[in-house]
Amino acid sequence: MAGKTYKKADEVQIDGNKIFSPVRRMWLSLTPEEQVRQQYLTVLIDEYGYTLDQIDEEVNVTGRGSAQARADFVIWRTAKDKADQKAPFIIIECKSDNVTIKAADYAQGENYARIADAPFFVTHNSRETRFWRVKKDKMPGYIEEIENIPHADASDKEIKALLSKLRVFKEKEFADLLHQCHNVIRNREKKDPAAAFDEIAKILFVKVWVERKLSKKRRRQNLFSVDFLEEQLGDNPLDILFTQT
Repeated sequence: MAGKTYKKADEVQIDGNKIFSPVRRMWLSLTPEEQVRQQYLTVLIDEYGYTLDQIDEEVNVTGRGSAQARADFVIWRTAKDKADQKAPFIIIECKSDNVTIKAADYAQGENYARIADAPFFVTHNSRETRFWRVKKDKMPGYIEEIENIPHADASDKEIKALLSKLRVFKEKEFADLLHQCHNVIRNREKKDPAAAFDEIAKILFVKVWVERKLSKKRRRQNLFSVDFLEEQLGDNPLDILFTQT
């Protein structure tokens, strides 16, 4: 085991009952949670573009003299921020696949993020990944789910948008928004309610198809933004997407 080397950080290496941690540069016992953790590290590197010198693992986020609280991964905005021991960017909590992520796990992640002064935290196992932002102007326990965490090369503008806008809809909010969109199509395009609903259904099918395609790519650009649609050739880029769907 001592003679083995780890060649790529974006690949999981397992040898018998051991798994390698590229962050800690050591072989660890192969437990279900450890495997989930090391597999998610490949996502952070390959999909989000973070590097090992921006990441730490099994980090005590409470400091001396306090009950230990160890975060699975801590990510800094830059390698220099990590070296300078500045406040981290993202806290990540991983659970094994046989553990259902519960509200208590969200509270634990939020607690770690607040202690470390990180604006984002993630709860993850291989079945479910959920992204959260910490509202520092709110009391502990007030967190909001968002659609994603920033990529490593995200601009300040993109990060600000994540912190201020991209919030996951609750069921009633989604239903209300769907109703508003239906009314806009019905009134502006002078369509009857059934025809207006057909148009909404087309958009939903396209969005599902696009998200499935994007999930296989390293970078995921939002194809439903005004900026993206204005960059496309042709007068009706959504019609093209619908044809592809």
